[in-house]
Amino acid sequence: MVYVDIETTGGSYRNSRVLEVAAIRVEGGQIVREFHSLINPDTHVPSFITQITGITSEDVVDAPRFEDIADELREVMDGAIFIAHNVRFDYSFLKAEFAQTDIHFNPKLLCTVRLSRALYPGQTGHSLEKLIARHNIPVKARHRAMDDTRAIHYFAQLAYDEHGEEAFAEAISKQLKTQYLPAHLDFSELEDIGNVPGVYIFKDEVNRPIYVGKSITLKKRVVSHFQSMAPKEVKMSQQVHYIETIPTGSELAALLLESKLVKELQPLFNRMLRRQTSYAMLIKQPGEYAQVSVVSGAIDTETDLSTIYGIYPTRMKAKQRLVELTRTFDLCPKLMGLEKAKTACFSYALGKCKGACIGKEPAETYNRRFEQALEHSRIAEWPYDHAVYIPVNDNGDRVVIQNWMIQGYIDRYGEDVTTSSEPSFDVDEYKILKRFVRENSDRIMFI
Repeated sequence: MVYVDIETTGGSYRNSRVLEVAAIRVEGGQIVREFHSLINPDTHVPSFITQITGITSEDVVDAPRFEDIADELREVMDGAIFIAHNVRFDYSFLKAEFAQTDIHFNPKLLCTVRLSRALYPGQTGHSLEKLIARHNIPVKARHRAMDDTRAIHYFAQLAYDEHGEEAFAEAISKQLKTQYLPAHLDFSELEDIGNVPGVYIFKDEVNRPIYVGKSITLKKRVVSHFQSMAPKEVKMSQQVHYIETIPTGSELAALLLESKLVKELQPLFNRMLRRQTSYAMLIKQPGEYAQVSVVSGAIDTETDLSTIYGIYPTRMKAKQRLVELTRTFDLCPKLMGLEKAKTACFSYALGKCKGACIGKEPAETYNRRFEQALEHSRIAEWPYDHAVYIPVNDNGDRVVIQNWMIQGYIDRYGEDVTTSSEPSFDVDEYKILKRFVRENSDRIMFI
């Protein structure tokens, strides 16, 4: 086993660096090697980090860079179980640092927060600060890598002595099988979750909702959050203590319930992991010959959906798709917004455009090919003249939909329970609603 602690310049490995690292390697119950080093992060040490750790920019200016110590540190950790307090935080930083030196780093992980929760379930709080106070762990300098590493090693030894080899080994074995789980989450929270359509709610230590999501396979989606190394996912996972799941029976019901709960509960991480509401759209322009332009923006209830021939997350993605379609269907790059030629496009000179740009190809022929090229990406027109009700459940609750956007909810008594002042278009919601409307026209209720 190798006990590890790091200090960093910030909270995310994407925009922060390792500032200090310490490791204690244990084999057969004995310490066989120790490693400690300050790291020059090639960036300024923020004042709040100095206040926490005492480490200043001057302290690390002459320190080695991570690539200078990477080989030695990797050797210390080679083949060992990686142990840290809130292990995914330390691991995410070191994995990123090793990756920059072309070293693959993927050890088994063990978290001393989860170890404490497993072996001392009756205790309140399992932060390192509380472990140190509760178990009288000797520490000279908190928030310094080697001192904190010695503290978690001391705790592991103490836990082994107090519970015995069998109980200690069982706790470790169980954790290694579920090493991706958040430090504060009990494995039993996952055991009864099925891979069925529904909504899940992540909650913090006081049962306050911090994230609401939906999936057609609940357990698989919940686990995927914890396996992700994206900084915001890691940050959210560190705060998850409890999970509530609500099976819905259908993908549509899950979508509608998720939207309703997000509006009602306004969880922190639904705001941080905000859905995309602005897109790069292929907008068809009026004219004898069909042509498009890429327009960035949001889609609201006043948007003419009939003009949207494709939605993409970025302008680059939209342009790439235009290039592919233009080549495949022999469309005119000028009319597709890819060239700004005053007369014929360059492709016409190469024989790849049939002359729509100069009126040589009949408009009817060109426009038919244009529609064929973009029919699969085109947004379907809203099939009604106004908003409609869609049933949410068998109790009579309904959701109000217009232009493929959720407008609000009506309860079984006809009272307006939840409304959205700024309905927004979401591609995933659109696909689900479109399929439901197509397959369940008899269940649509008109306002």
